[in-house]
Amino acid sequence: MIEPFVTEAIMKVSNFEFLCLRPWFLSKSQSIKKQGYNGIEWQDIEEYFKDFAWKRQAPKKFSARIQEIKKLHANDYLDYAKLQATVYDVHPLDEMNIDDLLK
Repeated sequence: MIEPFVTEAIMKVSNFEFLCLRPWFLSKSQSIKKQGYNGIEWQDIEEYFKDFAWKRQAPKKFSARIQEIKKLHANDYLDYAKLQATVYDVHPLDEMNIDDLLK
């Protein structure tokens, strides 16, 4: 007998759950600031998890989400920020003045 193909549902985190995780985002940002990275705020860490780390799938359990926040290193966030700056902030070719580049 052939078993049916079972796919695991994508686990999305609701806005309410992000609100409940806010104290851990704040704690992590304070921890990162103590390491000398003063420009990283709790909103940045929340955005990292919302738009990158948990974009496709988040841990099912709330406690596992907290553990992932606690395990975040400053370099993980900085890699994400560098990716954001290089990939997502590129202007379309229509908006670029290519003639200036050719001079």
